[in-house]
Amino acid sequence: MNKALLKAYRETDFNVFNPAITIKIGANNDLLNNLLLKHCVEEWAYITPFNPYSNVLSEEQNEQRYKELKNKIVNYKYFEGEGVGKDLSWKPEKSFLILGITKEQAIEIGNYYEQNAIVYGIVYQLPELLILKSLMTFQKE
Repeated sequence: MNKALLKAYRETDFNVFNPAITIKIGANNDLLNNLLLKHCVEEWAYITPFNPYSNVLSEEQNEQRYKELKNKIVNYKYFEGEGVGKDLSWKPEKSFLILGITKEQAIEIGNYYEQNAIVYGIVYQLPELLILKSLMTFQKE
């Protein structure tokens, strides 16, 4: 992954709409920790299905991918949001904060949706950007 794209990911605000939470890579977040504790989970991930491998899709294609991911995570507690980068020419990407998902499950979903990276964390630990390999192990239905 090129350095500019990596920098863009690290500077993105990973927003949750309700409750209002902004997740930043490498930054402690008491609101997020409290949400995890409230739902009795330790792990979480922030994932978008938009724009696979940073290739811009149409709004309709991205919305279809979003609905598909929403259906796949119905067994988790999740919250809707959007990732907003510093580069205003790149549209915010609708995303999900998914609670109680393991790192392995999150990576599998991120790979399935052909994402370069996802955000993952554990309660009381700093959010981390996980750079993904393009191995697709999550089976399309």
